[in-house]
Amino acid sequence: MAALKKPHWITDWKQHAPALGNARLRVGVTGLSRAGKTTFITSLINQLENHQRGLLARRPPFDRLEAVRWQRDGVEQAFAYLDALHALSDNPARWPSSTTDLSRVVIDLRFRQTGLLRRVQPSRSLRIEILDYPGEWLLDLPLLELDYGQWCEQMRDWLELEPRRGLAGPLRDRLLAIDPQAPLDASLLQQLRRDWTDFLQRSRSEAGLSRNQPGRFLLPGSGIAAEMLLFVPLLAGNRHTATGAGSWWAECEARFRYYRDFVVKGFYDEHFSRLDRQILLVDMLSPMDAGQAALSDLKGALEAVLQSFRYGRNSLWRRFWQPRISRLAVCATKVDQVSAEQQRAVQQCLEDLLTDSLSDVRHGGVEVRGFPLAAVRATRQEGDALVAGLQGQTGWVRYQPGSIPTHLPLDLQVDGPELLELRPPPGLHRNEPFPHYRMDELLGWMLEGAAL
Repeated sequence: MAALKKPHWITDWKQHAPALGNARLRVGVTGLSRAGKTTFITSLINQLENHQRGLLARRPPFDRLEAVRWQRDGVEQAFAYLDALHALSDNPARWPSSTTDLSRVVIDLRFRQTGLLRRVQPSRSLRIEILDYPGEWLLDLPLLELDYGQWCEQMRDWLELEPRRGLAGPLRDRLLAIDPQAPLDASLLQQLRRDWTDFLQRSRSEAGLSRNQPGRFLLPGSGIAAEMLLFVPLLAGNRHTATGAGSWWAECEARFRYYRDFVVKGFYDEHFSRLDRQILLVDMLSPMDAGQAALSDLKGALEAVLQSFRYGRNSLWRRFWQPRISRLAVCATKVDQVSAEQQRAVQQCLEDLLTDSLSDVRHGGVEVRGFPLAAVRATRQEGDALVAGLQGQTGWVRYQPGSIPTHLPLDLQVDGPELLELRPPPGLHRNEPFPHYRMDELLGWMLEGAAL
């Protein structure tokens, strides 16, 4: 007699069962490149490790927090917390290296129970799981909604506009000149792929643009073979183009599909499909400083990203099978670069940029809250001026920060705040809470309602 096959719903139940209890909270820390994810996660662990010394000690539920353990043994691709601490506590202090690959954070918290529950169970544990990954990968999520022809059309439209048109230069003309039905020239494809990668790098570094696809052309990460990244947009084609085997179109389309269906979708399914809560980190000040084109590109990027996640409360039955994000924290980062009175304005400008997207998220029953944030405060305020150290220099500078509008203009025309390249403050140590803005508020809100 053939062995009975276990019904698939039993397997699904076992996979999702831990999420039904309160012992685990999956928090997605999401942000584009330069948003400060590595510094944020380092500060988050530091604040929890020093919960009795910092602002967390006076904020529920951390006033009942008894013990914290950052897990580094047995965690696959563990977050390099000690390396980040070394950078921040070095002399001179420096910011941790940007994320170049996927890493994981696991933190175990033990809380003291109160009331009648204390007799039955003196303490209760919560495991927080966080995923860290390059912001460039995040920008690939919109590809899940596109076929290759649609992506080529989108790239053609983007390259029509400045500053991308100028940055692409002759590369745009070469991509337009390729006949999609012509036989593939493998050596030319290799060169075009390198040129497209260089174009993406300059779009990010010179123009401050956010939507740079495919993201793994910039940071492939481990386990990605070069053959997976061997395609370019053929600007003369569109969603109706169909050609035979061995053509430019057939080869690039097949590789795009593999990239979308196995690299991007696999990453999404494995890491994002079961998030409970999400923190969205955005460097709003740099695009404001770069100008209208950078702000417009940031808006498009964030709107596409927000549409890619599973938001909303559902019935208990539906959540049992398909968990959804119930809380979204939207955080304008590095707000210590402006005066304390202007920090809320930075946050308001970010929320103005995302008005429609955040309305859609709230309509799905998700709690959304904004936090103007500085994970590690690099400045101190003296009167109307800020005092800070500059990267690569010793000593201190005293300066007047640029002004921020109360609301972001609809045309996205803003006079930039003229940012300085600041270094971390001196004297940071693992056993003391880092100076910050609102990390305690954010952590308290994200854990609120976790039945602790």
